Amino acid sequence: MSSIIYKNEVIKRKFFGYVINSKGFSPKTVECYENAIWLWDDFTHKADYVGFNKTAAEGFKEWLKAKKKAHSQKDVSVSYRYDMLRYLKGFFGWLSKQKGYKKIDQTAIDYLNLSKAEAKIATQPRNVEVPSLEELKAVIERIQGGSEIEKRDRALISLMFLTGARISAVRTLPMKSFDKDKLTIDQNPAFGVKTKFSKPIISPLIAYLYKEPLNYFIGWFDYLEEEKKFKPDDPIFPATKIENGFENLSYYNTGQVEPIFWKSSTSASKVIENRFKEAGIKHYKPHAIRHLFIKRLSKLPLTEEQKKAISQSLGHEDVRTTFGSYGYGKIDKDKQLEIIKNIDFDGTYQGVKQSLSQEDIGRIAKEVAKELKTGG
Repeated sequence: MSSIIYKNEVIKRKFFGYVINSKGFSPKTVECYENAIWLWDDFTHKADYVGFNKTAAEGFKEWLKAKKKAHSQKDVSVSYRYDMLRYLKGFFGWLSKQKGYKKIDQTAIDYLNLSKAEAKIATQPRNVEVPSLEELKAVIERIQGGSEIEKRDRALISLMFLTGARISAVRTLPMKSFDKDKLTIDQNPAFGVKTKFSKPIISPLIAYLYKEPLNYFIGWFDYLEEEKKFKPDDPIFPATKIENGFENLSYYNTGQVEPIFWKSSTSASKVIENRFKEAGIKHYKPHAIRHLFIKRLSKLPLTEEQKKAISQSLGHEDVRTTFGSYGYGKIDKDKQLEIIKNIDFDGTYQGVKQSLSQEDIGRIAKEVAKELKTGG
């Protein structure tokens, strides 16, 4: 058994190396593959992967469907099952082309799918809770800016509001990313900026409906450049400076920053969470600020060219991703009912009726009478 476990581990390491170095997948994506394979190992009790077949694939789907969420009696979601099967399918598809595993049945791999009905449920757009403009204003204005930490936190939320940039990119921005003359942020992977799929993105700062965040961000940038003497490769949003306490037995927050990048997005996300709590506002995830950015712009009478430009500034290839998944692609139920209730149906009907001439009305009446007479 130990030899099989070792064999499985070796081939898994080879696969992870492949998706990292050949496909360029991020550590987060690799972790998703790893979780899916762990589930398979749990189901098969760490059996040799070469034994994969249709029966095992079908059995795994039923096993996964009956699985409960951690620390809960609720079933795992359809979207979770969809993702795990998708990642597992990718692994076995690659495995079937490797030496010693080429006997794996390709048709069996196709069994790692949900039904069409379940797949449709899993892939439908999800409602994302988004803060209102007034809520975000309250959070930003609640931060006084008396200390370096407060200035940083206010500028952090302000920049996300002005650009719609992802938290992973924002926390890795160096000083040289900001062009003060053009008011743009260069999310350049060559600078070490962590963008989705390592895609270079140029984002303008759009101060629409709420102007103050632009001043907060520029003020913070100027402070770092002029007072702190930060260099081009130093972070725009540096980590908090922590120093040793009495006899090195504890640590304390100095209220200052130092030219060190946050190690992960967790620290930046925690900053946002705490600032929402301090303002007495329900906590929204950082990505919700991105949704708010797009939601505001979706209400403008934009041309197709303008929509495409905004979509590119968010790192989207397809404009439908921006104004579909994020914009008006999904309207919450209450808003849906409100929109329909406010339609002037009588006025709409009158408009249609008035657009027809008396001659048109007479002709339509004759055709209807003819249809009724012939029973058509």
